[in-house]
Amino acid sequence: MDQITLTYAYDRKLWRRAMTGWWQSVVPPVPFVQRAIFWAVVWIGIAVLAGAVRFFGLTPGHVGTGLLGAGLLIAVFAYLQRTRMGRFWDVIGTHWQVAGRMRAEFDAEGVRISDDISTRAIHWGGIDAVARVRGATVLRSGISMDVIPDTALPEGLDLAQFRRQIADWRKAAA
Repeated sequence: MDQITLTYAYDRKLWRRAMTGWWQSVVPPVPFVQRAIFWAVVWIGIAVLAGAVRFFGLTPGHVGTGLLGAGLLIAVFAYLQRTRMGRFWDVIGTHWQVAGRMRAEFDAEGVRISDDISTRAIHWGGIDAVARVRGATVLRSGISMDVIPDTALPEGLDLAQFRRQIADWRKAAA
C-alpha cells in the first residue's frame, strides 16, 4: 500500500477518550499484580496505623474519620479534575469546529494532516507512539496528539491492516 487517505471531523467524546491513549503511551498502565501488591501494602499500613494509634491515645474512630476525610478530598479532586477536563475539551472543540473536516494522508514518509486553517507534516521518526483506544488510533508526537477515528478508514481497509501498515512504515523509517 503506497498511501492511505482519510477524512474525518472532530468528535468531542472520541478526542476526550483518546487522551487516555495519549497519556498511557507515556505512562503505561501498571500490571494488575503490581497494583494489587501496592494496594495490599497500603491497606496493611493503614491497619498497622490503626493499631498503633492506641499508643497515642487515639481511637480507631479517629483513624476512620481521617480515612473518610482523605476519601472526601480524593473525591473532590476527581470531580474538579473531571469538570476541568470537560471545559478543556469544550475549548479545544471550538478550534476544531472552525477548522472543519480534517484530511490525513499516510505514506512511507509520514503523516500530513490538514484542515481549513492549518497543515502539519510529521515524519515517522517524529511519531513517538501509536496507541489504540476504543474507536480510534492515537498518534503521539511529543506532547501533541492526533486522533484518527476508526470510522474514517476507507472502504476495504480494516483496522488491523491500517495499524499494521503504520507499524511497517514506522519500522522502515527507523
